[in-house]
Amino acid sequence: MAIPLLTVKVEWGEEEEYPAVVKALQELSDEDPLLNLQWHQEDRELHIKVMGKIQLEILTSLIKSRFQLNVKFGQPSVIYKETPKQIGQGIIRYTMPKPCWAVLRFKIEPGERGSGVTYHSIVRKEDLLERYQNEVSRRVPEALEQGLYGWNVVDLKITLIEGEHHAVHTHPLDFAVATPMGIMNGLNQTGTKLLEPMLNFRISVPEQFGGKILHDLSQMRATFDSPMQQEDRLIVEGIIPLSTSMEYSVELASLTKGRGTMTTFFHGYQECPEGVLVTRERRGINPLDQSKYILSVRKALS
Repeated sequence: MAIPLLTVKVEWGEEEEYPAVVKALQELSDEDPLLNLQWHQEDRELHIKVMGKIQLEILTSLIKSRFQLNVKFGQPSVIYKETPKQIGQGIIRYTMPKPCWAVLRFKIEPGERGSGVTYHSIVRKEDLLERYQNEVSRRVPEALEQGLYGWNVVDLKITLIEGEHHAVHTHPLDFAVATPMGIMNGLNQTGTKLLEPMLNFRISVPEQFGGKILHDLSQMRATFDSPMQQEDRLIVEGIIPLSTSMEYSVELASLTKGRGTMTTFFHGYQECPEGVLVTRERRGINPLDQSKYILSVRKALS
């Protein structure tokens, strides 16, 4: 299955077109959930996920013909992910300001690459009622949407190892508030590593360009096998970060006057090397700032 590896901001000309653009993109996102429309109402911003620039050209044409709207897209940016560095625990005692009472302790462990998120509870239902445990389970994916660097957190195992409610003061929504604070507290203890999308690639060029191509690949942090020679052409295959190679097929065509080709497909996410750190602006209040986060959420719930 194709996986969107880029995110772009949607732009439009006239302010009054905003509602129509939102509606059009919601409709397209319903038809293709991989677009994963992000609608930030407070900033009046729309973001979608795509697989490449060709898809953006198709979307531009489709929105024009189907909805009679002229939209543009910002510069695509790579979607990174985060994963825990080590085993740790996240603890939250949400007992003030009353009325509230939710106590949680999570164990957070790194998982195998590509394993996603595994969550389970070993807390007895006598200690934490099932309806409260269900609320925690529902909130875990939401809590992992933005990690320490603002990216989705993946490839980890989360275990609820302690939980407590109060017979009088607890409301189910207390655990909706507490879960993100407990998870972020745990990630702050474990630390997170940045993961980047990698591509399998195959480059075919006339052999006189071989030296230049191999130099470029090394500069782009590619790993590759020994080049193969087929008649008067050089074939190179390997793995390369998307972030360093997004424009390279165009550069290759220009360098070789159209005689060189580059094909790629998704390989998977790998840990970024030391020195590579990309952050994404956080949306909303960071649950690590517990006092501000609680006030923000409680105001929204009132």
